[in-house]
Amino acid sequence: MQSDLSGKVALVTGAARGIGRAIALRLAQGGADLVVNYVTSEVAAQKLADEIRALGRRAELVNADAINPDGIAKLFAAVQTHFGHLDIFVNNAIDVATYGPVTRQKIEGWDHTLTGNTHAQLLSAQRALPLMKGRNGKILSLSSLGSQHYIPGYASIGVTKAATEALTRYMAVELGKHGINCNTLSGGPIDTDALKLFANYPQMKEACEKISPAGRIGTPEDLAEVAAFLCSDAAHWIYGQTIIADGGLSLMSVG
Repeated sequence: MQSDLSGKVALVTGAARGIGRAIALRLAQGGADLVVNYVTSEVAAQKLADEIRALGRRAELVNADAINPDGIAKLFAAVQTHFGHLDIFVNNAIDVATYGPVTRQKIEGWDHTLTGNTHAQLLSAQRALPLMKGRNGKILSLSSLGSQHYIPGYASIGVTKAATEALTRYMAVELGKHGINCNTLSGGPIDTDALKLFANYPQMKEACEKISPAGRIGTPEDLAEVAAFLCSDAAHWIYGQTIIADGGLSLMSVG
């Protein structure tokens, strides 16, 4: 799938590694210039920027916490300084302060995960709006199957992603009048370093290989291809939807 993004300016949060990295690189391959956001992975972010520049595209690195209000302000100020406008915003960064069964959740960690991530989506949309007005902008947030299905230990993240999908629908209606498409991309398990930190990673990978119609676990590049389409002008008629790209895993019953 070729998604022409020539002349576009894109901001991807949490772009140094995993899914964010794959999406940023794919957008650059499609012709977009990038603002690459990272927090701690400076070496990885610089390597990504070098790869983007090798494609003949611009890459501006911004070290900012994309979950924190001050970090969000810094991030969008950098977009204004470097480019003066924005065409694509990929809301990929997520902060996870708690993980485990609902019976063991502490309200501090629960509140940090849910509030931090939903506030970040809201504040980022508000900051993106003036930079995107009249440019047929695209705002794409990342979700997961945990928003709709049970995943052990995943409650705080799943609830956060459900909120992401709901807020996207409201954003789609209210920002649509400014010519901005807002959608959510939901993947199944994606084989990243972050996923490998889960205790049940081997079981998840085995289940995907056994159950999924695709016969394997997803890769960041799989999701990046779909993201590139949703960020392109070809997706102009898609508003407020959660696009599931999971190799068909969610179609299968494991009961």
